[in-house]
Order: sequence, then structure tokens, then C-alpha cells
Amino acid sequence: MNQYLPTRNENKEAQSSKLKAESRGKKFSALSFELPASSFYNQHAFTLLEILIVLFILGLIAAMAWPAMGILNNRERERLSLKQMEIIRRAIVGDPDRFDGYAIRIIGGYVGDMEKWPDLWEAKAEEKPSGGPYSFGWRPSGSFAGKNWKWDYPFRKLTNDPADIDHIGGLETENEGQPKGLWTDDPKGDATEIEDPDKWKGPYLVPPADKKKDDSGHLAETDHQYNNLEPKWHPGPLCETWEDGDYNAALGEYFDQKENFRLLQTAHRLADAWGRAFRFFITADPARPGSTIFWIISEGPDYEGRYPAKGTCAAHTWTVDSNDIMSLAYDENNEFNKDNIVLKIYSHEWEAVFEDINLQKTVETKKKVLGIERSVAGSSVDSSPGGINDGFTGGLCLRPLLFRWEGAAWDNEDAASVSYTKGQPRGLWTRTPNSGDAGDDLSTPSWAHPGIGWHGGYIQAPFGISEKEYLIDAWDREVLFFRDAANNAFMILSRGVDGKFDFYNTDTLPTGAPDGTNDYLEPADFTEAVDVTGYNPNDAGGYNADNIVRIIYKSDRHPGFFTLNRFTVNNAAALITKAALFYDTGLTDIRTAGGGNPEDGSFLAGVWDVGLAPPPLAFNYTDLTPDKIAPGPRYLIFWNDTDSDSVINVGENQYTAIYNIITDNSMEPRTDIIIDTAVDFTPAP
Repeated sequence: MNQYLPTRNENKEAQSSKLKAESRGKKFSALSFELPASSFYNQHAFTLLEILIVLFILGLIAAMAWPAMGILNNRERERLSLKQMEIIRRAIVGDPDRFDGYAIRIIGGYVGDMEKWPDLWEAKAEEKPSGGPYSFGWRPSGSFAGKNWKWDYPFRKLTNDPADIDHIGGLETENEGQPKGLWTDDPKGDATEIEDPDKWKGPYLVPPADKKKDDSGHLAETDHQYNNLEPKWHPGPLCETWEDGDYNAALGEYFDQKENFRLLQTAHRLADAWGRAFRFFITADPARPGSTIFWIISEGPDYEGRYPAKGTCAAHTWTVDSNDIMSLAYDENNEFNKDNIVLKIYSHEWEAVFEDINLQKTVETKKKVLGIERSVAGSSVDSSPGGINDGFTGGLCLRPLLFRWEGAAWDNEDAASVSYTKGQPRGLWTRTPNSGDAGDDLSTPSWAHPGIGWHGGYIQAPFGISEKEYLIDAWDREVLFFRDAANNAFMILSRGVDGKFDFYNTDTLPTGAPDGTNDYLEPADFTEAVDVTGYNPNDAGGYNADNIVRIIYKSDRHPGFFTLNRFTVNNAAALITKAALFYDTGLTDIRTAGGGNPEDGSFLAGVWDVGLAPPPLAFNYTDLTPDKIAPGPRYLIFWNDTDSDSVINVGENQYTAIYNIITDNSMEPRTDIIIDTAVDFTPAP
């Protein structure tokens, strides 16, 4: 056996170390004193207080690091989910602590602008699930783009229409709809069905994005894997292994792997702190008939929930139970619902507020519509029949034309051939209503037709610019106008609280049949013939019940009455002194002294006497005479036509009498006129 022996140098190093140790020991013994054995232990131990402080610090560090590492316990996730629910609630109805000066709550958010709940939208729900002929009910759909899931467009709005086969029970049963109107005015995703652009003031929430796109990878990462999730098509009598809303041992939600996968896809979906999409429902309020409830539900840590299905299903046949709906049958004590987090928002919180607001807006709109009617037909609308027509029709002796915005300008098309029957009566506030054609400019009064013409704005001009320059009601919606040529009528319509109306035209369809243009949303054909008699205030759809409507018939304001038995003009000049009554646009009744008019009687010594012994009368216009006079201020002028052109020229001596023509004969006949050209005539300005 070989034995290791130290070298010479190693022996020297060992000896040196020994001497150094002995030297240190001698120095220590010279200075040392004896200590109790326990003292050595106290120098190296920690007190209980020190240990607790260290543990507290470590706990703080862990509390800060734990969420940062993405590791949250269920209690923290519940707190974060509730916080997210509160954010959604405020986006829907606003801050619950805001009140006006009358201690009335101020409703904000989406409901504050739209006055209704946000609709629920599902992705491409027009598509039924693939499979055999017995498939029914809509499912949201999508597909993979690489490893990312993409929803299919367009999204579809969920409804309660039974014909829609929409989750059997509509908004009262299980769905995957999301309130997309909270973050976009194009919830459908193709710009064909957007929220009301005049009312929507969003976004009310930051658009949701999927922050964990791979969190459903354990279920599927490809279209093939997704299609193999339950429910899927199976040959045989059952066909599909799942039918909408059917929760039994064989076909319950826990077998709906496709839905579990979709709930983890949170792009365009509001999600809880477990990374799963919230459930949303809009249901009736059992405690308050007519009111509704907006539900927000997180399914909690077990990822499960049980919801009413409005019946049961067997062999693809539904047995309907009208009480099996969320508002009546949601069981919070169900083993799968106990950990659900539920937030309910009640419509009665804002319905009473809007009821008062809409009542005020209705009163305000009635005043606006009455003001518009006055601008058209004058103040006589307050005391019909009779009263002065100082409105547009009184000044111009015709109805205002209607204009529409056509790309870059307001236009009336060709007034000589095709005119708009639906549009805005821009002549009420501007003399140049057609911004693209000066031919539609309105004339001002002149001596050619004194008193007849555009006298100035008959109503305050709208505040909008370009295509937004239209008259609005108290709901900031466009007031609609219709021109009915056949019935000589002019219709003014505000759509009221619900913003809808139902106008059946009868130009090509039977009376009472819709014209196919969705008039309750917006009139589509702006040149079609309009029949105001087709408007039914009590329409079956109920759209018109809250409308505010005024119809101005020409027969209500026209013709007027004017009877003057006699006029006498002293110092008249034969064939020079004339009388002109301007009774309509472009129409003038001109008489000439000594001109052989049969009603002149005799012209002797410069005395022009007309209507000595009626009949005939000096002037007579009624509803029975061939010629009709338009109501409004009308001019009767006597003048010396020195240039014999039958036109009143500047400087020619004249006398003017202005009469208010009204629609009844309460002021007839008028007082006889006696004037003297040498005394009463003055030069025309």
C-alpha cells in the first residue's frame, strides 16, 4: 500500500501555522475574562419581535410580487371582477352620485344618451352550426388565423322575436351577447347597422382586447381541434350531442366545450378577472311590470353557470315553459351558481327620470312644431279661421319647397319637373335655399308685385352647418317635412320619444300597406308621391303614438275673402290713373280709369267711380269666385301710370292701401275708398 508523505516545504508551512496560532492564543489569554456559557447563545439568536418584523416584510414583498407574477387568489379575482362590473355599470348609466339642482339623478353613460339599454351582439350568429338537417338555433362563430382566434363578421343583434329562433328564449335565456354599443357605434361590424349617430356620444368604455390569446390552447389551437370539441355532429338518431339550453346529465353545459372555448376568447368581449367573458341578459322586472333588468354575471372560479332555457328539449323538439326564463327562474342557490357574481341594473332607476325629461321635451317640441307651422302659415294658426298670415305662404303665396343635402350642396332637383316631397323647407330661414342653383333664390317684394316676396327669415336658422343645417326637435333629431301635391297639404312631423314613425304611402300600394322603404327609420325615396292621409296616428306598430304632427292644408288657409263695394278717385286722368290689386304670385287685377271697364260706371270730370250700385262690386274675391286671393297682407294701389306700362315705377305718384286677407268673411265688405290724386298721391319710392 502506498503511503502519502509530506514534502519538506509542506512541513515548514505546517510548523509556521502552528506558531502563529500559539501566538494569537497567548495574546487572547492575556486580555480575556470568563463569561457565562449562555452569553454566547444570545449573541447569535433572534428575538420573536425580530422574526415577526422579517415575516411582515416578506409578506409585503410577496403581496406586491404575487399579482405582478399573474398569480391571484380567487378573493382578489372576485374583487377585480366587481370593480370591472362597476366600470361597466357606470358606462351604461353613469355616476350614481350625480344629481341636478332639483335633486334629480343625472343619468349618464350610454343610457343617458340613447335612453335605452345597449343591445347585445353575437359574432356572425346568422350562421347555424354545421351538420345535418336538424340543426337549429344560432351559435357565435369564428376561426383561427394562425394561432389567433378571429370572430366571424358581421355580428348579429339578439332579440326576443320568437321567429328569430334566437336561443329559444331570446334575451331571457343563455346567450353569448356583448353590449358592443358601449365601445363602438358600429356594433355589427360592417357599417350597415350603426347606433343612432345623432345620439351616440361614445365610446363609453375602452374597446376590450384579448390580453391572453393562448389561454384556451388546452382546448383547441386549430380549426380542426375546435370542430372536434363538443357539441359536434354525430351520425345516428341524436345527430347533435347538444341542443341550446338543454342541461341534463347527457347534454349539459359541462359538455359544451365549444362554448367554454369561446368564453375564453375576449377580443370584443368584456371579461372578468378569471379571463372569461361576462354573461349579459336583458330581462323583464318581475317586481315592476313594464320595466326591465340588465344583468352582468361572472361565472366565478368554477367557470360554470346554469341558466333557464324556456323549456326542455328532446329529439330536437322543444317543450316550451314560458316561466323558465332568467327573470323568473334563475336559481342563485344552484351548485353551479353559488360562486357566480351577479350585478343587476334596474331600468326603473332611469325610466322615471326620462319620463319627466321626455315630458318636458314633448312640450318643448310641440312649441317648436307650432312655431314652424306659424312660420309657414302665419300667426293665424292660433285663431283659425281668421287671423293674419304673416308667414311664408302669406308673403310668397306658395308653399316652401323642400331640399335635401346631395353630397356637397342642398338641392331641390329640378323644381319644374321633379321636386323633393321629403326634405327641409330651407326657404323659411334663407332666401338662397339651394346652395348649388341660384335659380331657386326667392324674390323680395318690389313695385312689380308689392308685398309679395320673401320678407326675411320666418324662423330662426338652424345652428348646424352643411348637411346638419336642418330643423331639429327637442331630442336633437331632424324634424321631417312632407309635401303632398295631390291633397295640397304640407306635413310637419317630429318622431317623438322613440324616434320612430310609420308612414304608409298609397301611391303604388293599397291603403294601409307599407311602401317598403322602412319609413319608420328614415324616408328613403325623397321624390315619391306622398299621401298624408296614409299617416295613421294610431298605427298598429305603436310608432306614431308619441309623434308630434301638424298638417297644413291649402283649403285651411286658402282662399281668402276680400270684398270692396266701391272706390272713388277724384282728379283721375283717363287711361293714366290706374288701380292694381296684387292677389297672388304673378297675378294682378289692374283697372284703368276711363278704359271702358264695364264696372266703371261713368267717367265724368275726372271722377273715377267704380261699383256705384253693386253688383257689380269694385273688387270681390271669395271661395266661390273663379279667381282666388291668397291670405296675408295684400296691396291695393292707385297710381298715375305716366309711361303707360301698367307697372308702378319709382317716382310715379301713387296711393297704397294694405288689407289683411283672412280665410273667413267676417270682415266683409270693406269700407269704401274715396281718394284724391291731387291730395293723397305721393311719389313711389
